[in-house]
This record gives sequence, C-alpha cells and structure tokens, in this order.
Amino acid sequence: MTASRRPRTAPPRRPCSSWSSAGILLVTLALRFPAPTDACDEIPRYESMKAKGNPVPPVSPGFAVEYECRPGYRLIVPLVRPTTTVCQPDGTWAPPRLQEACTRKSCPQRAEPLNGRLEGNFQFGSQANYSCNEGYYLVGTPVLRCELAGDGKNVDWSADPPQCEKILCQPPKQIENGIFSNSHKDTFEYNEMVTYRCNPSTGPDEYSLVGESRLICSGPNKWSSDPPECKDVKPIQPTERPVPGHPTPSDKTPSNTSGAFLELIVI
Repeated sequence: MTASRRPRTAPPRRPCSSWSSAGILLVTLALRFPAPTDACDEIPRYESMKAKGNPVPPVSPGFAVEYECRPGYRLIVPLVRPTTTVCQPDGTWAPPRLQEACTRKSCPQRAEPLNGRLEGNFQFGSQANYSCNEGYYLVGTPVLRCELAGDGKNVDWSADPPQCEKILCQPPKQIENGIFSNSHKDTFEYNEMVTYRCNPSTGPDEYSLVGESRLICSGPNKWSSDPPECKDVKPIQPTERPVPGHPTPSDKTPSNTSGAFLELIVI
C-alpha cells in the first residue's frame, strides 16, 4: 500500500511592489509641485499702469489681465514690453512682474520770463518755479504744477505763467518844514535814494531833523523807512555843577559891602 501525497500549494502571492513605487512617486510629485489653487488673490499693481476693466480678485487660473496707462501717462514708443500677465494654477502670475510700459506726459513748454528765471520740470506731477532778477518783482503765481487737465486725460499747468515787472516807487511823503531831493520826479527806480533836509527857521530856534535823512526805493512803491520830521528843538542851557565845599548861588548871603555902606550912612 502506497501513501498518497498531497499536492503542494503555492504560498500566497504578495502585492506587487509596483503599486508602492507609484505611491511614492505621487507623493514626491505632490511635494515638488504645489497643488492647484482656485484663484489668484491679488492683481499686480504698477505706478504707471492699471488693469483694464478694473478686475476684482480673486480670479481663476488662466485669467489674463491686460494693462493700460494711468491718467497723466502715455505708452513708451516703440512698445517692446509685455502689458499682459496670466494667473497660473499655483496662484502666481506669468510673467511674474511686468516692466513699466508707460511714462509721464509733459505739460506745454514754458519760456523763461523776461527779466526772470524758470526752474523745474515739465513732466506730470512736477512743478515749475518762477523768480525775477534784482530790480524786478513777480506778478502772478510763483509756482505752477503740471497736473491733469479738465478732461482727466491730458495734462496742463495749474495757472498762467507770471511776469516780472520793474520795481518803481511813488514819491515819498512830504514833511512839514522840510523837503527831499528830486521832489520834482513822478517816479523813482529801484535803489534810487532821496535825501531830506529841514528848511531855515523863521524863529529864534533852528529846525532839527529827527529820523532817517536818506530813504531808498527798496520794493514796489516801498521805501526803506518812514520819512523823518523837522522839529523846533530849543537848545538846552548847560548847568553848573556845584563844587564841593563852595556854596551854590542860592546859598550865598548878601554881600557885606552893601551892609557896610548902610552902616556908614547911618553913622
């Protein structure tokens, strides 16, 4: 009698290791590449450009933003820079940062005023400063700003340019009992001077000049000081100072000479 042999069964098969490798690969890719997001939270901002249509974030991936010049700016010609950026699935923008494609507009050119100077810049947002040469004064606004015009697109100056006028003075004030030089003139120029003097007195005392005798035209109808005055000033009589040990005239007693004479008559 022969013993029967049981058929040998194969051991249970282990799961294929390829699945484990695929899982590791997926995890690696997930770590290397960020998971897609639903939107870009912010719209890139620029000094000279703004997004057309004023899109409101968040925006979906694939959303393209096209830029145009802000008011007061114009495109740089020839245009060689991109003006569009696109929202990416990872929440970034491509290209990540655009270069400014616009530049400031310029206000109309202004010439220097006659007998004056002009300093500053003619571009949007800048200002021009006016001043006059010595002997002249400014009539108008000294500082002009290059700003947006009424249409909100073009630029223009905030005011008309000023002018430089020659400094002149009207004759100074006449004074009582006195006169000033060149009193026959109707106008005096910048830095021109007049001199006051008093008239001869008709009384026992002379007139004295009180104040500045010379006045200078220093500004538009402006003299360097107020006119002086001619006053009748009586001279002050000098007084004798008492000498120590000697009586003053009020303390002197009558002379003995008169007494002696009286006594002589009486006798």
